[in-house]
Amino acid sequence: MHILTKLCLSVICILLFSTIALAHGGKKMESKYLYEKNDVKEAISLQPQSFKTGGLFGGYNNVSIFSVPQNNSVGTNDMGNAITIISFPKGKIDYDKHFSRADDISGGGKYLPPISQDLIGFGQVRVFHLFDFKKKLHREYRIVFPFSKTIDNIAIADARLRHFLFEIESKKENPKNSFDVDKILQLIDLSSDKPLLLKEIHKEPGTVWTTTKDRVLLYEVFERKLSVFDMNLEPAHHPLEDVVKQYKDLLNPIKDEIGFSRIRLHPTLPFAILYGGYEGSTFVGWAKDRNCKPHLLLLDSKEFSLSPDGKWATYKTSSVGKNSQTYIMPISEKYPHYLGSPILISKVSFNIGKAAWSTNPTAYVSSYGDNIFRWDLENQDFPEKGKMSFHDYIVQEDLKKLTREKKQGLGK
Repeated sequence: MHILTKLCLSVICILLFSTIALAHGGKKMESKYLYEKNDVKEAISLQPQSFKTGGLFGGYNNVSIFSVPQNNSVGTNDMGNAITIISFPKGKIDYDKHFSRADDISGGGKYLPPISQDLIGFGQVRVFHLFDFKKKLHREYRIVFPFSKTIDNIAIADARLRHFLFEIESKKENPKNSFDVDKILQLIDLSSDKPLLLKEIHKEPGTVWTTTKDRVLLYEVFERKLSVFDMNLEPAHHPLEDVVKQYKDLLNPIKDEIGFSRIRLHPTLPFAILYGGYEGSTFVGWAKDRNCKPHLLLLDSKEFSLSPDGKWATYKTSSVGKNSQTYIMPISEKYPHYLGSPILISKVSFNIGKAAWSTNPTAYVSSYGDNIFRWDLENQDFPEKGKMSFHDYIVQEDLKKLTREKKQGLGK
């Protein structure tokens, strides 16, 4: 283990979640946010492993990073016209190139999570690339239905059937200006050599969308309307729909303070993080055995990302300090609102497409300049935790702190 990491963990063992007084006139007041500015500014830090990429394969900076099916690895398509698997054996770094004969696949993209144990895919402008590691096959699909312009986003609809969702920016037949475009959500079958359009939905202006394992959620920001579909784009239901209806006025982005324009749903637990509003991020839930009324989470927070195992959430700030920064939060059912105290992992924030999760072990990996940074969230070795996992130890100590400070209803 690196000396810097050992020093950081020693600090964590000594100072982890020390009590911070929040007295106001001698009385403790209920926080407006689950975590206030001081919780963020005085957060503990977790240092990464750092690896230089300069000089590698000719020298590459700010490479794109995406998740891959391989254990302890991430991928990039920015180290030449190839898929480069970046792995971290025994705390070191290694590189293995695949699909070196593929043409024009460098230059970032709209990345999917691993489609299966053998498949990955990403989109670039009007092209979707599909890579099969087992068959060593690369397929390139031209998504150019009438008037289509660019691929804005992609999601997996049915991995087994090779069905995917594409958000397409489409020119109108008689545009009034260069900004006069349609946004279309298309369900496309890529099980054969040619793409087959199965169904499409025209999005209203100001509509954002996200997916769960079996649902597609479209949210009209200004109308505060959430529409839910199954993976065949047929009308369906999700519990978040009831929450949005129940608290429609509270979530008003114009008249009220909360508002949101982005949704990040937990894969298994009954809650979501809403962000992109006037007051940062908001927690909402739908568990029947706890109070899940919308509650402001963090003021300066955006671009949330959840680990594949659902135990961690990262987010970035705009200006907590002098620069934007990146934080990580533990997730557990033991918290009143599932989300633990922020931990600082980087004094810079990573651009979209420059960070990804790896699995077995769970780690957060990012690219910045000529460095690749890695935060291993399982193999943090220090004696105080005993046989507990790093995640469980962090949660245990954090709950002690919140209880001492009588926050979020704990210790009362």
